[in-house]
Amino acid sequence: MLRTRFATYPPSVRLLFGIYSVCLLAGTYTHVAGLLRRGFLAFPVPLGIGVFWDALTLLDPLTVLLLWWQPKAGIRLGLAIMVADICVNTYTYLAGYWGPPVPNMVPLHLCDQALFGVFLFATAPLAFHRLQPAKPPQ
Repeated sequence: MLRTRFATYPPSVRLLFGIYSVCLLAGTYTHVAGLLRRGFLAFPVPLGIGVFWDALTLLDPLTVLLLWWQPKAGIRLGLAIMVADICVNTYTYLAGYWGPPVPNMVPLHLCDQALFGVFLFATAPLAFHRLQPAKPPQ
């Protein structure tokens, strides 16, 4: 079933979904490794932020699964996750939870995340459009 559905996606969509999947699974790895090292709610941040970060351990791979089985839902969830994650992580940096922010310097993980976010925001409309069934000529 997945193989059949996968084969129906245009090559450009398969490439985008592959890139999205690798990036989201890298995030999954980061969150799983953090949970194994420190446990749940281990960071000295407000409870909502800690719950959100721990929830990404499940939400990131769920997004990957949805991309391949329910692609439109996967794209929407991926966009929502990236908007929230970039906002939350930027807030925690600017609020000084990891020490005072350094002027004109942004932590590498925020840069990586923002680059993936921009890539996702820029390419998601293309992927979504390419998933639309072709309209028969009239």
